[in-house]
Amino acid sequence: MTTNYIQVDLDPEQKAVILKYADSFLDETTKSDLLNKRKKWMRFKKYVLSEVIGELAYYFNRCKNDYMFGLLDDLICHLEYYEHQAK
Repeated sequence: MTTNYIQVDLDPEQKAVILKYADSFLDETTKSDLLNKRKKWMRFKKYVLSEVIGELAYYFNRCKNDYMFGLLDDLICHLEYYEHQAK
């Protein structure tokens, strides 16, 4: 793995949320990882991870469903942890 990527562990539900809400920011490597049901560690380019977090935060701030609110909150915190660790 090159240093241009950050590895993030995600469960299937988290992968689906990223694909649904932040698909336009992802490169082919990350999309391939997210679509692979057997893969647990996803590769994100460093600069893309913050864009994905921002896009998820946009939907989080407009969320009216309690379950999705909690899911997005947890996912954003999870991604921010990995973003911070990569610095």
